[in-house]
Amino acid sequence: MHTEGGSAREGHVPAPDTRDNDPQVDLRIDDAQRQIRANIGPDHYCLSFRLDVDEKLMAGLPGDSDLDVYQMALNCDHYDSTQHHDLSSLEDFNRMKLSSCHTVAAAGPHNARTEAVTSFLIGSLKHSLKCHRGDVTALLFVPNKPGRLVRSDILEIRLADCPVLENITTLDSPEATLTGGRGTLPPLSKVLAASVGACLLSKDAERDAVSRELSNRLSLPVLQDRPRTSRTVVVLGYGRNPSAGAGVFMAARALEINILALDRPGHWLSKPEYAAWRDEFIPIDRTLDAGLPDRILAAIGKYGKPVHGIVSYFDPLLPVAAVVAGRLGLPTAPVSAYEVAADKFKTSEAEGHPARRLSSLQEALAVARSGRDGIGYPLIIKPCSGWGSEGVFRAEDESDLVQAVTSIDSDRHGKSFVVEKYCDGPEVDANLVLCDGELVFFEASDEFPKDGDGAARRNGQAQNFLEVANILPSALPASELETLKRSLHKSLLHLGFTSGFFHLEARVENSRVAYAVGEDGLVDLREREQRAALDPSAWLIEINARPPGQQAAWASRRTYGVDFWGLSLAFALGDGATARALAVPFRSNSQYWCQIVFIPALRGGMFQSGDVCQELLQRRPDLAGNISQSLCLLRKGDHVPEPSRGVFTWVSYYLVFSRTSRRHLLEVAEEVRRETRFVIL
Repeated sequence: MHTEGGSAREGHVPAPDTRDNDPQVDLRIDDAQRQIRANIGPDHYCLSFRLDVDEKLMAGLPGDSDLDVYQMALNCDHYDSTQHHDLSSLEDFNRMKLSSCHTVAAAGPHNARTEAVTSFLIGSLKHSLKCHRGDVTALLFVPNKPGRLVRSDILEIRLADCPVLENITTLDSPEATLTGGRGTLPPLSKVLAASVGACLLSKDAERDAVSRELSNRLSLPVLQDRPRTSRTVVVLGYGRNPSAGAGVFMAARALEINILALDRPGHWLSKPEYAAWRDEFIPIDRTLDAGLPDRILAAIGKYGKPVHGIVSYFDPLLPVAAVVAGRLGLPTAPVSAYEVAADKFKTSEAEGHPARRLSSLQEALAVARSGRDGIGYPLIIKPCSGWGSEGVFRAEDESDLVQAVTSIDSDRHGKSFVVEKYCDGPEVDANLVLCDGELVFFEASDEFPKDGDGAARRNGQAQNFLEVANILPSALPASELETLKRSLHKSLLHLGFTSGFFHLEARVENSRVAYAVGEDGLVDLREREQRAALDPSAWLIEINARPPGQQAAWASRRTYGVDFWGLSLAFALGDGATARALAVPFRSNSQYWCQIVFIPALRGGMFQSGDVCQELLQRRPDLAGNISQSLCLLRKGDHVPEPSRGVFTWVSYYLVFSRTSRRHLLEVAEEVRRETRFVIL
């Protein structure tokens, strides 16, 4: 999956500061009276609280857990005798930005932590009134030893989509530590001052279920005891739109890493509204020529501050980033490893696949007609220096071959292309994390059959490989997944990669399973009626020495609790300890079945619709409960390239999940796909 390419909608632009127009919030905690009083403008509300340590919840945490969990029962009483309306109906409250916040739980003047604590308590107050539930139970996460969170938003990542928790709030950088142990229950104000996070229990959440969820999710070392110094990472090429770059920015902020962004003049990241995303933006000429490393070094020199790592998320720039890192003495893998990974022919050659590097249609026809070197129809044709699935076609015969070669956009990908054998087997996306040669994380997801996996052409067009669906985790037999894991790990080590994040695409040749329509009418992996004579083996398609595109990265973060962008930044700094901590998945590995539903544009023209995701969620709220994330990638009036030219565009994507079964996931995802409506003219 690609990280650059396609058209995308502008990301979030911070709203203007309207603090002066917001009602003042004065929040006081009275430990003696066991009350929290909130004065919001002219209105006054009171939460009574009961604080304790739930031993059942504590028993569910791992024995070496860095956190203790305090339970706070809240009950809201509206005590202003002149006001008796429901707080949830107050316009001022609902639009409140928490401007002049004050709480005794946070010492000193108004700051981000004060705002976070106040926001959580006020949110709990609002939740209690809206739900008419009486008691609302909150959990407060308090470190039981000195240290800082491995990344400030780690609880948000690990507790996301938890069925028994809600309103998860980060309260990093505690202003105090608790002493005295669990035997002495401290005042609420001190617990809040020492907390690193908080959340609410969902309605009717059973203690056993909460205990299991916490044990499953907090299965990694949450705290680090070493001091965190100021660090800067150079990001070379930041994505073509804000939605693609948001994950990197969020990870950098959570890891307290400064970003020096280098990209083309006029890049979206250079705009003032994105100033908070980076320490500095320096425009450079990004032309891929021999002078690019020197231009990057000159820009870093212009920055005038120390840099501690360099990273890129665009395949053609990865070898260049490695060259610069080597010159500066920064952490990197060998340049030769990146050069092989970024070149599709060199990758196939390293794997021993029958393949040829060509640059003209005449050469391709001659190779196909000769039938030598194991290269015969069906064939795969793809650019040597391509990315994603652009320009990748399958050819069944000479007519297909002619159309495929002439459809490659040489202006985007260069004139060289690969002609190689097509492997007929189920395809997977595999994500691997290596630390000092050790494989510390592996996950594979099923790439559902693409257009190019069919033998027939559609409307006379060559068959392409634009993604349509991807399911996590894979349903391949365990033995075949183990074969993939061993083989792909070996391939990375063979090239010289020992530490880093790697997104690979591969197939299983001679697999025991294949995609077929079942009696339920659903397409999925099913046992082959007739097994191949040879044992299943891994067929590596490509190596991407960086995280996958945003859709797959978000899906894995939700499914496994592992954020790939944070890992890539840790490796750029050579911070193996942080990388090992961030690479730990849930104890159960995955929390549910998840499908990335891609909605592709099957024709070129002008996009005539609005936000197709929001339209679907409003029209079909029954589907919203199984959609964890969605994004419309086009805006009304956007030009959509013609797919037959090898430039592919997605209209939108959804992350659909199910805790019930893979079959249920397939059913819901198909309904989402069927109900997404748009017009391209």
